[in-house]
Amino acid sequence: MDKKRKKFDKKKIILIISFVVIIVVILLLIWFLYLYPRKVFIDNEKLLEEAGIRYYEINKARLPKDEGRVISVSLNTLVKQKYLEGLYEAYGDNLCDLNNSNVKAVNRNGEYVYYTYLKCGNYESDVDHDGPVITLNGSSDMTISRGDTYKEPGVKSVADNVDGNIDVSKVIIKGDVDTSTVGTYEVTYTITDSLENKTTVTRKVNVLQSLSSTVKENTPDGYYIGDVSNNYIYFNNMLFRIVRVNDDDSVVIVSNDALANVDYTNNGKFEDSALDKWLNNYFYNLLEPEYQDLVKSSSWCDDALSSDNVTTKECSRETAKRKVGILSLQDYNLSFDGSRSYLDKSNFTWYANFADNNKAWAITSTDSYPNTIIASENTNLLNVVPALTLKSSTTILDGDGTFGDPYVILNLATAKRSSDLNKRQVGEYISYSGYLFRISDILDDGTTEVIMDSVLKSSGQQVDIGYTNGNKKKVYNPNQEGNIGYKIKNDMTRYIDTSLFVKKKISVPIYSGNITYEGKKDTKNYDLLITIPSTFDIFSARNSTASDSGYWLRDSSKRDYTKVIVRSLGTVTYSTASDNLQAGVKVMAYFDKDVIIESGKGTYSDPYILID
Repeated sequence: MDKKRKKFDKKKIILIISFVVIIVVILLLIWFLYLYPRKVFIDNEKLLEEAGIRYYEINKARLPKDEGRVISVSLNTLVKQKYLEGLYEAYGDNLCDLNNSNVKAVNRNGEYVYYTYLKCGNYESDVDHDGPVITLNGSSDMTISRGDTYKEPGVKSVADNVDGNIDVSKVIIKGDVDTSTVGTYEVTYTITDSLENKTTVTRKVNVLQSLSSTVKENTPDGYYIGDVSNNYIYFNNMLFRIVRVNDDDSVVIVSNDALANVDYTNNGKFEDSALDKWLNNYFYNLLEPEYQDLVKSSSWCDDALSSDNVTTKECSRETAKRKVGILSLQDYNLSFDGSRSYLDKSNFTWYANFADNNKAWAITSTDSYPNTIIASENTNLLNVVPALTLKSSTTILDGDGTFGDPYVILNLATAKRSSDLNKRQVGEYISYSGYLFRISDILDDGTTEVIMDSVLKSSGQQVDIGYTNGNKKKVYNPNQEGNIGYKIKNDMTRYIDTSLFVKKKISVPIYSGNITYEGKKDTKNYDLLITIPSTFDIFSARNSTASDSGYWLRDSSKRDYTKVIVRSLGTVTYSTASDNLQAGVKVMAYFDKDVIIESGKGTYSDPYILID
């Protein structure tokens, strides 16, 4: 029994000791984690106040003479002037707020009252140090159209936790808004309370030029008509023309230049045609995401028109919604003023209307044959000029809509010195080896695909080549002597520096018959340093300012004497591509993944210059 009692007493003693230890630990934690730091803070708060009063006694001339006036000295000043070394050493500049901690002196009925505010870590003085709360009339982020009058909304109320409501007329408003210039402007609202605790709030005023409102101002009925010169717009480093504004304020634009030559190959309509797939599966995916975000999916006119109804302005059938389309004859007719249209091009260009006998409508316009509408076989390779619908929220950031100063709707950063070429964008220009190139793609391996903007030249003259081996099959073959592929691989490098190019595996499509976007074909692959583009590559088409007489394309056919070549009226599939047929060379190549940009902005007039 005694043994059990002794054992019980021992356990009890252990429990009591453990409880006491826990209580002691808790008390120590309270002391070290809260009571002692709080005591230190209160002591230093007193030290700060005494240092501030001593500062004012020495600098009596600074004390406010007028009733209610306030003067302040910061902890930072007191430390620097050796009024308060002890507190500074205890806390250090990494813990205490040197600039906001202060001692204020206020003239109250001829006597000076001192207010001390100290903030160190999680501790701060229980003294009014917050400025008044300013409530603005309207939004703190406003948007107005360029040219509108900015009316200052003003302040709704001002409330202070000590002074109560303050007259809004005491708020100081600063900031100018230039509504004639697009940009973001700031208007500041500032007020102090009786202890000179200051509050400043800012209103951002965005002056924007709505694209839709600009079109409405510049057009009689929302359509640009005739040979206008104020509807140019820059989109993804490509020049477009504004066509019209829709009822929902979305805006239709169309490429100023042909970007490729593609077959229509339809089943009686544009929707789901080869051309439709090229636009939405290939072209759209080359656009930068920021530009894709501006594109609105929309329906496009897609009806059938007989030859006696091609001048109509009414559309009877539309496609399902899609990102990219092409203009219709109705669009062209609405842009035609009776003699000219800004859409006129010398090249044969597809329009989104089906004709009789499984043909589709195309337009060319030259001095000799203005406003010429033809029904073309849908397997022909004619110019394609993509059209897009921009969202109603699209705004103009810069430009006046002219050719030399087109509207700018996005400000994507241009390359900085020593930045990587493969971080740039499709459509940007590069000056290299005396030629102008355009970026046509950035590949997954980091190489940059480029296509020459013109053709190879020697002493200012276009370098022409042709097939000279007597072979009936005009298939592009870099390993066959007398073949244009062989000449480009072995002879054309003397006209251009290739030191920054890398070899790539190039596929040569060899079609059974017609060369079409979805046609049946075989392919041959070659490792090449330079080649020529396919008719389906972006920027492979002849642009509107080109002075060349034509150039070869890579696509081939198993048919005898059949080859594609770009001429002044677009791409033609030749059935008589004899050995005496000559054409130029528009180089396609790939810059190494390590190529660096030295200077330039990537534009036609200021292309990127590369570091050799």
